[in-house]
Amino acid sequence: MSLKMLSRYAAAGSVAVGLCMAAGCATTDTVSSRFPQLEGSINAAKAVEAQVYAPAPLKLAEDKLAAARSAVAAKDMALADKLVDEAMADADLAQALAPAEKAKQEARELREAIQAVRNEIGKLPAAQ
Repeated sequence: MSLKMLSRYAAAGSVAVGLCMAAGCATTDTVSSRFPQLEGSINAAKAVEAQVYAPAPLKLAEDKLAAARSAVAAKDMALADKLVDEAMADADLAQALAPAEKAKQEARELREAIQAVRNEIGKLPAAQ
């Protein structure tokens, strides 16, 4: 490789590193800007009754949101970003699980009602 090629690669690498560093410094508060979206996901999960049908992932999402806010206050943006990502996944899981769990519970109740009707029919005297 010629010296000219090496200097081009070095220059391009320096520019790339500089851009990455600048982008990293410019995005220190993007975690805080994601809090409204996360709160919206948590509220959407609550709207489909996740607190009743999928309470564990909903609670995890709320706890991780609180922890992310604490991490932002402590200026630990890497941890806050990780917590926001996890909380978003937990909120989405709660939102997806709640309708399915509700449907399972309703199906279980219907089976029990059908069985009760069958038991009552079984107690009736036979028609002659």
